[in-house]
Amino acid sequence: MSKKIHPLLKPMIPIVELLGKMLGSDYEIVLHDVSDGDTSIVALVNGNLTGRDINAPMTDFGKFLMSNPKSVEVNYIANYPSEAGNGRPMRSGVALIKDEKDDLVGFLCINYDMTKASVLKDMGDFMMKTTPLSFKNVSTEKFGGVSGDRTLIEKARKKFGKPLRFLNSEERKQCIRYMDELGFFKLKGSVESLAKEMGRSRYTLYADLRSARKAEDLK
Repeated sequence: MSKKIHPLLKPMIPIVELLGKMLGSDYEIVLHDVSDGDTSIVALVNGNLTGRDINAPMTDFGKFLMSNPKSVEVNYIANYPSEAGNGRPMRSGVALIKDEKDDLVGFLCINYDMTKASVLKDMGDFMMKTTPLSFKNVSTEKFGGVSGDRTLIEKARKKFGKPLRFLNSEERKQCIRYMDELGFFKLKGSVESLAKEMGRSRYTLYADLRSARKAEDLK
């Protein structure tokens, strides 16, 4: 016998299935019907992440939201910490679905298992960890063989904290002003190198450079 579903929730069942396919196996997607004051899971994808099935009871937090009068003021809660039954850390979010009278009829929940992300974070921390050299006046080994334009491009990348191709329009203009102050554009082939690094055309960079120098002249 199929479960009774509130009319507002029926169209959301394909959304639950879509989110499960799009987000992948580390995401549990759950649709709860709470319209009659009781709780019922009417759609569930990747329930193995929390050990739940379609007959699982509502969580204590879900019951709290159902009983708290202030829930009417909330449309969703995103990125709060949660925990699977086996203790795995999770990141969760819930949308509170209401009818035209603002009565609560359902929850759309997304629960992300952070196990793999935690492993990647630990690996990243380990791979980025360094210990300065303890010799007097020597804390970092510096390697030669890098051309002048590459040295200044790397300096700009560190200043802006990301690959230069990910700079937005205003950041790109700031970067060009900064590199002009460093004398970058006096180097042979500098514009071509920077255009390749930024993923922009030479003409765009020349226009930005002219604009930066014009603004400097007006000061």
